Amino acid sequence: MALLSACHQSKSDIVKDYIDVTNSYDTDKKSQFLSDDFMYYGTDTLNKHDYLNVDSSAYFEYFEQKSTILNIQDLDSIVKTEEKITTIVDSLLEITPCILKMTYRFSDDKLKSITVDSILNGEEYLKAFEEKWAPCYFYIQDKYDIQEEELYKNIKKYLTEYITLPASERKQYKTYANLQGTYVGENTIYKKLIFRGKKTVTIVDAFFGIPFASSYELDDNYLRIRTDKSDLLFEIKDSKTLIGEGFAYGTYTKLD
Repeated sequence: MALLSACHQSKSDIVKDYIDVTNSYDTDKKSQFLSDDFMYYGTDTLNKHDYLNVDSSAYFEYFEQKSTILNIQDLDSIVKTEEKITTIVDSLLEITPCILKMTYRFSDDKLKSITVDSILNGEEYLKAFEEKWAPCYFYIQDKYDIQEEELYKNIKKYLTEYITLPASERKQYKTYANLQGTYVGENTIYKKLIFRGKKTVTIVDAFFGIPFASSYELDDNYLRIRTDKSDLLFEIKDSKTLIGEGFAYGTYTKLD
């Protein structure tokens, strides 16, 4: 009896082993921890088949996604954890990782369900991720112009290249990334400015709504847009605001 008791794992130990297997990206071993009627409750609700199918995606391995238990509580039929989820993007771009509160429910010694109860720093994480990933992604597309699948396969290489760029170049890519999209003028001669890539901008006038394509150049915190008459000058106030001077006088705000 003592031997049998020693061999019987606690539910906390089962969860720890399950997370170790998850971190090794072994879908077959992972499946052995789950009951046939297993359900996952997170952003989406998934049954066992769909959960394993999503989790077998090479994305997780390419991005070196790992879960680390920060705190664990064994409460008889359930185990509650606080887990840190990290990826290579978080590590190399110095983004504070997500912290998730999870509940693991059991049927005998199998996991019957996993529920994401809350993400403690979800909004802060997304904001930091978007701010730091967007310039890096712009750099990768500017230099390689590749599809996402190819990007994922070599993500470590591209991230390492980006973080070794001089600070001035990274700052410029951040400005380019922030500019992409549509800015709307308030009581201005030009109704919209639509930026695409490192050079192209479409200007829409406020009188007739006629768009015409032009080019732009960055000069530190200023940008110049060429027209058939003279250049238009804008100060980059922040990631969502341009301040126009001269004919372009006024405030232009980026649409979400």
